Amino acid sequence: MTVTAGALDGVRVLDLTQVMAGPYCTMLLADLGADVIKVESPEGGDQTRTSMGTPRPGSDTPAFHALNRNKRSVTLNLRTDADRAEFFRLVADADVVVENFRPGVTDRLGVGYEAVREVRPDIIYASISGFGQYGPYADRPGYDLIAQGMAGAVSVTGDPDGPPVKCGLPVGDLGAGMLCALSIAAAHVHRLRTGEGQYLETSLYEAVLAMSVWESVEYFAGGEPPQRLGSAHRMSAPYQVVRTKDGHATIAANNQRLWLRLCEALDLQHLADDERFATNTDRMAHRAELIALLEGRLAATSTEECVAQLLDAGVPSGPILDYGQILEHDPHARARGMVEEYDHPVDGRSRVVGFPVKLARTPARLRRHPPVLGEHNEELLGKGTELAPDDEAGGGSVTWTRHAVPGADTYAAHLTLVNPERRNALTLRMYDQLERACREIDADPDIRLTVLRGAGGRAFAAGTDIREFRDFSGEDGVAYERRVGLAVDRLAGMRMPVVAAVEGPAVGAGSALASCCDVVVCTPDAVFGAPIGRTLGNCLAPAMISRLYAGLGRARTLRSLLAARLITAKEAYESGFVADIVDPADLDTCLAELTADIARCAPLTLAALKEADRRVLAASAPGHAEDLYARVYGSRDFAEGVTAFLEKRKPEWEGR
Repeated sequence: MTVTAGALDGVRVLDLTQVMAGPYCTMLLADLGADVIKVESPEGGDQTRTSMGTPRPGSDTPAFHALNRNKRSVTLNLRTDADRAEFFRLVADADVVVENFRPGVTDRLGVGYEAVREVRPDIIYASISGFGQYGPYADRPGYDLIAQGMAGAVSVTGDPDGPPVKCGLPVGDLGAGMLCALSIAAAHVHRLRTGEGQYLETSLYEAVLAMSVWESVEYFAGGEPPQRLGSAHRMSAPYQVVRTKDGHATIAANNQRLWLRLCEALDLQHLADDERFATNTDRMAHRAELIALLEGRLAATSTEECVAQLLDAGVPSGPILDYGQILEHDPHARARGMVEEYDHPVDGRSRVVGFPVKLARTPARLRRHPPVLGEHNEELLGKGTELAPDDEAGGGSVTWTRHAVPGADTYAAHLTLVNPERRNALTLRMYDQLERACREIDADPDIRLTVLRGAGGRAFAAGTDIREFRDFSGEDGVAYERRVGLAVDRLAGMRMPVVAAVEGPAVGAGSALASCCDVVVCTPDAVFGAPIGRTLGNCLAPAMISRLYAGLGRARTLRSLLAARLITAKEAYESGFVADIVDPADLDTCLAELTADIARCAPLTLAALKEADRRVLAASAPGHAEDLYARVYGSRDFAEGVTAFLEKRKPEWEGR
């Protein structure tokens, strides 16, 4: 199949938004082909990553995934001069900036329209807020519920004899997002014609009010505020939900022709001659009586029979479907491409609601999974060091997010190794990111513990990415072990407890990281060890061996290393290295309970226990081994081991 460029292909959007209205706007643009770069705070990013629903450890919420596909993510602290300079470097190549802060916030951050226009004069700059950038309500918080209430939607939603209720769907948020996306596209067309950029803004309040078409007509015509009508229509009857024998159906007989067909289809011809229902105006005036008569007739008819009878007669009708029926079983939703699937590096195969407009020449398509926080820092900002000896290596990332611990009034950091295509094997870049992430977590006084796990659920970490070892010398090996040591020592030295959740292999580097954690829980398929004597022919750091001794015992550790044998989850549990073996289906629950238990403990006690544990281990801490690293990494056997591994054959050792 030929891949067609999107309608907005080549348009770059900087997305400073979060939660719903702004992200929905930029997702629509991204679906249409725009290159959307989501600029997030390093301190957790878009709050929807953690606050809308409960994500499993190491994951973002489904709510975040639903609003952020087809985007790339970078992390910038716009309060700092350095990161603000990085933002303006991105602005120089951007076409659109979208933000949904409260009015005035972007100016205070130094990234408002005027500042951006200095760098890119033809920029299209869009703002979404609760009530707009000016007016008496401009400074009020912008929430969908509040906008629905103040723009009239709540006053007309619900049954006539019941309390006012909000619309079931967030029409303010989604409406503002759609209107903003439409206006950005219009501004883009204007710029193509004239070369002029512009500033545009909309609000949740205006989105809701703009949808009040029938309600405003009713008020302007009669001078009375519209009232709640349940599911009924303001301008015609019968046009609403009716009760059947086994549920409900919708009927839309909103003109005289359809009304007469309805009467015939349901054997209610006498109603066509009833003066109470002679015209649409009459039917609206006697709506309650009419619906009672229709429901009396349908009391012996199932929803399926009702819909079939009406459709056969040419009367619009349909069942009331719930989202389970629609998203799982409705053939029309599938046929229209409204349920799409994608692969996510953390959550695996996932589903999302598709794009609602079908463009024949430039169709919208799902090109990218919702990004993990800062996933594209290296790609877009060039942050970090040159990490790989060739273009194939150096992938993967390490991410962390801050999650509120229910009932504990504190936070846990969820630290994730993300290289699922290679079973989370670590690259030098990942070690550097791990070291940086541990420093950032330690600097947050509100974090009570850290949960470390691998992305994808198939492996914790299957060693180091062997592609990084091509053309290594002894000196390279020494430098490599120093960088790895920085990350491993930083993890082992974390101020607060670290819990490792091990699914599948935790070998080589994976075992090293697990041994640095205070509590290890694993699934039955977990394995530990470092079979390098059979595979690579390199060496382990004495510090790692010491930690494995402490957890697995000297005899079991040496048997594993010298015989290149892996240690099962059961053996690790029996030796005390693993605290619990948990069925995969129960792992998240186990982690949530353990996290809550630790988070409720006194923080000073937790820190003191960590320090006491470090002092016990330090009493027998080994020294450095750079001579060993130089010897093995510079050997012909190590080069042969790497080559054999990559060629998927057994190595031929020479002993030199």
